[in-house]
This record gives sequence, C-alpha cells and structure tokens, in this order.
Amino acid sequence: MHKIKHWIEKLLSYSFIRFMFVGGTATVVNYSIYLSLVYTDVDPNLAYLAAFSVSIVCNYFLSSYITFQVKPQLKRAIQFLGAHLINLGNELILLNGMLYIGINKFYAPLLVFLMAFPINFFIVRYALKGNFIKHIAQLFQFKKQKNSA
Repeated sequence: MHKIKHWIEKLLSYSFIRFMFVGGTATVVNYSIYLSLVYTDVDPNLAYLAAFSVSIVCNYFLSSYITFQVKPQLKRAIQFLGAHLINLGNELILLNGMLYIGINKFYAPLLVFLMAFPINFFIVRYALKGNFIKHIAQLFQFKKQKNSA
C-alpha cells in the first residue's frame, strides 16, 4: 500500500498530470453542458460558448489550487481568462472545421478537446505561473540586432 501511495504522490508531483486531471474535470463539465444544449437544438457555436463560460470558472479555481498550486488573484484570473479566450478562438476554429468536414456535432467537440489540449497546457501555464501578458507582448517585438562590425 505504501508503494502505491508513493507512486501516486510521485505522479501528482508533475503539473502536467495534475493539468490532465483538472482538464478532464473541466472537459466533462464543458461537454455535458454542450451536449445538453445541442440536444435542445441550440446552435453548436452558441452551445460551445455557453459551456465554455461555465467551465472556465471551475477550471480557473481547480487550475490555481491543484494544477499550478498558486493562490487565485485578480491579475491571474485576468491572465487566465485571456489565455482561455485565445484557446476558445482556437477551439471554435477547430470545431467549425470539424463540422465543415462532416463530423457529427455531438462528437466534434471531443476531437477539438484532444487536439487543443497540449496547446492549452502551455498557454494556461504561462497565464498562471508566468507573466502571460509580457510573453504575448514579446512575441510581437523584435530584438535589435547587434552589429558585428
């Protein structure tokens, strides 16, 4: 029993493993709401947006406390929301691509979640542990080249 406990503790010491657990929880919340709305003939984009809006609150607190083990703060919440708005845009593009090629509206979000998962990890990690706004700003700045003459 001690070895199992040690193995679980070791596994949970990795933020990516904790992210998978939290992400899985948020995905279940998101997908449940999405399915409920789509079954009532709500447009898939609106259903996805509504599901995202509810799951983001759950996801923020779980990501803060469990995944990245940081205290929730307004600045982090804003950065987290900014990161997830980027993720939402990415996911809506993927969702519409799936729908366009004929994937059933009930299954398309599952493929979207799988495809977007690794990207989401790094974006959310920067939002909660690093200065997300600074990193995004640096993407659009060019460093001055030193003259080697």
